[in-house]
Amino acid sequence: MNKQRILTKVTGIGQMIITFIVYALVQGVFMIRAKQLSMITVIFIFGLTIALLSLIYEIYQRRLNQQNAWHFTSYSKSRMPKFSLKNWGYAFLGFLVICVLQILAGFLLKGEATNQATIAIHQQQLNPIINVMLVVIAPIFEEIIFRGIFFNWFFSDKPNSKATVFLAVLINGLIFGLLHEPQIDLFTGLYTLCGCVLATVYLKTKDLTFSYAAHLCNNLTVFLISGL
Repeated sequence: MNKQRILTKVTGIGQMIITFIVYALVQGVFMIRAKQLSMITVIFIFGLTIALLSLIYEIYQRRLNQQNAWHFTSYSKSRMPKFSLKNWGYAFLGFLVICVLQILAGFLLKGEATNQATIAIHQQQLNPIINVMLVVIAPIFEEIIFRGIFFNWFFSDKPNSKATVFLAVLINGLIFGLLHEPQIDLFTGLYTLCGCVLATVYLKTKDLTFSYAAHLCNNLTVFLISGL
């Protein structure tokens, strides 16, 4: 492995660490224990979130500039997303598959996932803007980190076989599953499958817009159903 490749890998590690720290910071900002917040506080929270989101998206853009063997697109003049009916179809199909997986889990699995139980507690104890974080903002950060930066770090070389693509999707889903349900149980398997679906949408469409759309629609659906 030449020096340039080693430097690229080391840079990738640093980028991953930074994005996780930024995401943790954003989550912490939204977890202010107050039922009501002043307008100044709300503006500060969303302003800081937009700034940090811009930071990690810029990291993602730079990563694509360094290595983009998968030919991913992004909001850049040289590689704008393709908003085709086919790509939106993949996003919608991904959303439907995730919904089916969760419906089946509701029938087959007993109890509640640790992640969902934690979310329910936060919704009861924290300020209402936590719902914006859970539904809209968290999927953006997670797609950039788990899909965008992941594939251009762990699997930065051009895939030479279907087995490589399958392995990349499986590992991506497993990481997503473990971080959402750290207790190894059947719910970990559910989140892993959901992560695999989102990874597949990303690889099929080559842009985070569509995996984010599927992720957002799922979180919004869960939020609306839980509020009934």
